[in-house]
Amino acid sequence: MGRTRGFYVDTVQRTTPADPAAVWAVVEGIGGERGWYSTDRLWAARAVPNRLGLPPGQLRHREDPDHLAAGQRLDWWTVEALEPPRRLRLRSLVRMPGEAWLDIGLEPAADGGCRYRQTTVFRPAGAAGRAYWYAMLAPHQAVMGRLASDVLGRAGG
Repeated sequence: MGRTRGFYVDTVQRTTPADPAAVWAVVEGIGGERGWYSTDRLWAARAVPNRLGLPPGQLRHREDPDHLAAGQRLDWWTVEALEPPRRLRLRSLVRMPGEAWLDIGLEPAADGGCRYRQTTVFRPAGAAGRAYWYAMLAPHQAVMGRLASDVLGRAGG
């Protein structure tokens, strides 16, 4: 975990022997009816404040189960950037004292596998945002580590 120009940044990085195309297919297929793998309930619980005033089923949303496009909504995120098969950046729609992004990147390795990098960026809004970041840091790191393991496990890595 680091801090850069007022942003808090936390990165999970792993190497895998899995084919980069297989890893990308899992990354691009995340969310919607498939959920967020073993962390699905935790993500959904964190998004509960957004359920206030929404009809049942409104929070989980995905246009296409296999492909994403920039600007689309993905559950409680907006797809902010998509560069298949290298990068997916999501912007959080969850109410919090600040703004958050989840960036997933893949780099092919010389041996045929790839390096998987999952970065969370948080821009806190004042003291409440800074307190929120530190209060959520331990559960956040557990969920993000598990998400990375799930993605790579489903891709065969």
